[in-house]
Amino acid sequence: MNIKSYIAKVWLARGWILSLSLVLSLTSIHSLQAEESEFDLTFSGFGTLGVVHNSSDALKFHSELTVKPASNTYSFNADSLIGLQLNARLPKRFDAVAQVVIKDRISSEAIDSLELLFLRYRPSRNWALRVGRTSSDLYMLSEYRNVGYAYLWARPITEFYELSTSIAKIDGVDVSYVANLGDGVWENKLAYGRSHSVLSANANQFEIDLKNVVVFTSIFTQAPWLFRLAITDAEVDEVDFVTQNLVEGLRALPPQLWPDAASISNVLDGPKKGIQYYALGLQYDSDRWVVQSEFSLTESDWGIVPPYYTGYLSVGYRFDNLTFYSVASYLNNVDDPISFKSPQVPTQLLPPEVVGQINGLYQGSQFAVNAVRGEQRTYSLGVRWDLYPNTSLKFQWDHTKVDMAGNVLWTKPNSMPQLQDENINLFSLNFSFIFSL
Repeated sequence: MNIKSYIAKVWLARGWILSLSLVLSLTSIHSLQAEESEFDLTFSGFGTLGVVHNSSDALKFHSELTVKPASNTYSFNADSLIGLQLNARLPKRFDAVAQVVIKDRISSEAIDSLELLFLRYRPSRNWALRVGRTSSDLYMLSEYRNVGYAYLWARPITEFYELSTSIAKIDGVDVSYVANLGDGVWENKLAYGRSHSVLSANANQFEIDLKNVVVFTSIFTQAPWLFRLAITDAEVDEVDFVTQNLVEGLRALPPQLWPDAASISNVLDGPKKGIQYYALGLQYDSDRWVVQSEFSLTESDWGIVPPYYTGYLSVGYRFDNLTFYSVASYLNNVDDPISFKSPQVPTQLLPPEVVGQINGLYQGSQFAVNAVRGEQRTYSLGVRWDLYPNTSLKFQWDHTKVDMAGNVLWTKPNSMPQLQDENINLFSLNFSFIFSL
């Protein structure tokens, strides 16, 4: 075990001890009313069996960056998953939740399939404290993004959710307060912890650890409306990515050979860089009509994560057991592509291998800062058929225009040459279900 991993485990252990101490303190402060002391277990599950057809021969589809890219033509791996959840009601206003989700992940570590594992304490009907692994609560589907039966579409909208679900879960603590406000309910939540993700983008796999993750969410519900705000701040802790080789190579160069190398290495280096995320959501769900929309802005001090904004608008109409829907969504970068000044290498004074090394570092750095750019639009049409109270069948067509200078949500094989903008059609058929024992 390396020293960084050891420190991370010690930090997490201290967080658990601190949070449990807080729980005990709250228990001593609040006088609890008499309540049931029996222990109760509930076992439930959910799943999706899906097939996707991709019209593109050049780009492979991701349902999210933590999942392996789907092969071209037909794929059963992009959307298919199975989830199991255990809820335990405990004495003294405690309860616990554990959830495991099995899907075709990039990571082979079993711990990354553990979506939820927390202990919750409710000192009163308004307050709740959770300790452990919880959902990050960045977006509307935070608590059920893996439960395909719970939402309208074949999958969470990729332009909005694919990047943000890179921080899908947090190991730490959160506290929430719920109050009545007029005829509505207002919930505010503050979370703090760490996050670990194993991702794939542009045929490259990388791991990223975030620390000091702070998430504030505020949700107001007054039927048939729901309004949502999320604000997140995090700090990059560790990164395992090919860019670290570039950073080390740039820092090893003497300033006399390339004066800009040090500043470029700082742009590429991830640790201690900040990332901020802001999101607004709106939902209207009444009788036959269901409308949902979310918009987000991501800002970053790290050159590998360029600032971008995303959004979507979904409109659905219910007709008996059928719901017809349409979606328009987008992903755009805020800034223009980064361009580094090329090194002025005195080729006549240096060995060819040194010249080649400097030029290679320049080209690699230039590619790295622009390889994760996202520029695309998608228009979707679909229908959901609720077969039974616990099963649904969905068919969806997505037409996506991808700017090849911004294809971070797709995987292009390294052997493929640079292509023109792509117009891609995806056809998805999903069967989703839930059950409880």
